Amino acid sequence: MSLDRRSFLRILASGVAAGAAASESPAASAGGARDGVVDWSAVRDEFALDPTWIHLSSFFLVSHPRQVRAAIERWRRRIDDNPLLIEELLLAPGGERPIEDVKAALAGYLGGRADELALVPNTTTGLALVYAGLRLRPGQEVLTTAHDHYSHHESIRRAAEGTGASVRFVALHEMPRGSSRASSGELVARLERAIRPETRAVGLTWVHSSTGLKLPIAEMAGVVARVNASRSGGDRCLLIVDAVHGVGVEDVDAAGLGADFVIAGAHKWLLGPRGTGFIWGRADAWPEVRATVPTFDFADPAVWAAWLARGPLPVTRASHVSPGGFLAYEHVFAVPEAIAFHRALGRDRVARRIGELNQCFRDELAKLSGVVVHTPRDPSLAAGIVAFEVDGLAPEVVVARLRERRIHATASPYAVSFVRVAGGVMNSPAEVEATVAAVHALARSA
Repeated sequence: MSLDRRSFLRILASGVAAGAAASESPAASAGGARDGVVDWSAVRDEFALDPTWIHLSSFFLVSHPRQVRAAIERWRRRIDDNPLLIEELLLAPGGERPIEDVKAALAGYLGGRADELALVPNTTTGLALVYAGLRLRPGQEVLTTAHDHYSHHESIRRAAEGTGASVRFVALHEMPRGSSRASSGELVARLERAIRPETRAVGLTWVHSSTGLKLPIAEMAGVVARVNASRSGGDRCLLIVDAVHGVGVEDVDAAGLGADFVIAGAHKWLLGPRGTGFIWGRADAWPEVRATVPTFDFADPAVWAAWLARGPLPVTRASHVSPGGFLAYEHVFAVPEAIAFHRALGRDRVARRIGELNQCFRDELAKLSGVVVHTPRDPSLAAGIVAFEVDGLAPEVVVARLRERRIHATASPYAVSFVRVAGGVMNSPAEVEATVAAVHALARSA
């Protein structure tokens, strides 16, 4: 069964209802053994991207699909008509509760429960809130990898300051070229050897934005689970995962990976409104984190009651950690439309499309003389980001010369930098072919 342009647009037009009923939609029935087909040119038309460019950096900040833009505009008009509507939506019992709709949509996509989710503006804020609230004792440590992003490393460093706890880094592969030759077994073994009795938390990134390497998080979670078999209470080792380049790419329930906390922004691969993200946490892991910013998420009435009584907060729940203050609510409330968009396409078909485009990038770039691909060719260790370098040309030079050809790529902001491209649902095989040809021309002229 084929999901043609007309069917696709009809599904999108039905909005969140289509997402909730995805199991009965043509998009869902097109999957499985029949291996349904999506009209990807119709998908591309849902984005207001400049058609004169090849856009290969949507993993950085995505263009809103049409139905997300429309939802933002609907909420903006309602709030502009009556700003006090926000008080009713946040505080009034019964009636509309769009925050709960957002959590329900995310929970359904992640495979978790709505009450396990805290809403945050982005991955950086989510990481900072979890680590800043982590209950650390003198002599304990947080273990992370040498490959993680600035936001992850800084969140850990700042959390450890003044607690008597320390931070330790482990290399999961030989840098920088070892990422492309890494094996799942080696990655897991290196982590297992690195965990010590004093390790209170392990911070990992599902897909590294430096090299495109995808970690076997489920297997690594198994390592942490075995460590915890002989631990309890404040000695328990928590697994904290930056999942921003995995959620929206992989056909996996992120809440089922075995981590204690999974953190991501919704405005990258999830195609959600800018300034939206989440922390998903296991119900038994949330008490290990203190709430550090007052919340405006009053799903738990005990929060307001504790303030009125001048008493302490109850045991930490996810809703306590959602940072308060006024937000761009028109964006937050539009998150379910992004989930509906994914459901209309089918998470399996999205994952397959992204996998095929980026496997083509890895395979074709690897054939070029003078080009070194640093992302593993093995699809089990790669996702949507492809990192490479051209001999004799700095990454920034390659990026600039690709832009002269109207191709948007980026240079990774790490001590060892590479060029990055990423094929998403808005891209086509023809764009991959054109980009590979452009890189080939640069390599020959270098």
